[in-house]
Amino acid sequence: MNTCNLTISDLRLWVHLGCSEEEKYHPQLVRVDLTLSFPTPPLAMTTDRLEETVCYAQIVHHLQEAVEEKRFNLIEHLTHTLYDVVRDYLGEHDVSLKICVNKMAPPVPGVHGGVSFSYGQG
Repeated sequence: MNTCNLTISDLRLWVHLGCSEEEKYHPQLVRVDLTLSFPTPPLAMTTDRLEETVCYAQIVHHLQEAVEEKRFNLIEHLTHTLYDVVRDYLGEHDVSLKICVNKMAPPVPGVHGGVSFSYGQG
């Protein structure tokens, strides 16, 4: 059986994220990767029509809006919020979603590759 996935890789967002007010004061760079898994191929595979699939530009726009004015204490909560934003956008689309958020430069000595949290299925 063939699988169909749409992946958005390395979306960079500036987010007020951290446990202390001082850490949240300046936005921090996070990387977002998400995968949508379609149980059946979207019609757009054969019709070449945007309205018959999921628009990844719209997903990116909604994710950017979701973090513009908000403050987050934890990467777990940020991940869940972004997951909910995408699920809301998808509406009735029969699609599985997995999202991973990577805090690129956490202020923890010795951590050089960031810290990630993933949520969803796919």
